[in-house]
Amino acid sequence: MNHKSQDTQLMSTHPALADILAFQYIHENLSTSGQPSFDELALIADAGFEVVINLALTDASNVLVGEDRRVLELGMDYINLPLLFDRPSYTQALRALDTLKSLQDKKVWLHCALNMRVSSLMYMYRIHHLMIDEADAKALLSQIWIPNAEWSEIIKQLDQHYLGQLQTD
Repeated sequence: MNHKSQDTQLMSTHPALADILAFQYIHENLSTSGQPSFDELALIADAGFEVVINLALTDASNVLVGEDRRVLELGMDYINLPLLFDRPSYTQALRALDTLKSLQDKKVWLHCALNMRVSSLMYMYRIHHLMIDEADAKALLSQIWIPNAEWSEIIKQLDQHYLGQLQTD
């Protein structure tokens, strides 16, 4: 992984981003976290992010009521693609990854309640889009959590999907 200089640059100019719940830098156009606060959304905007994608539901325990309005008022786009944590859907997970891929030229902040949903998707994103070694991707995933049975199944289904795509391209 050779994103250290970009990571260092982002953190040197916006060090408070690292204090956001379960923050992870993916690459220069993508960072992830758990639920940011109103003040943290302002930090995200100040760091040049253009789009906030939220995978949490509006009834999450740490929901930020009015997040959509705050993001829009800060000049960023807001996308809510809720994924049930206890019953994740393969098609919804794939839709989230496809949406992320469609925004590859934008600076995107992707979050959920605790970065558990997102980190599971980032595991597949790192392997199949960034071509990061599986062991390295797993180590980054385990910094956030070890996926339970439901999320392990979604990861398996996504992996099969991407392997199928790779074989037909």
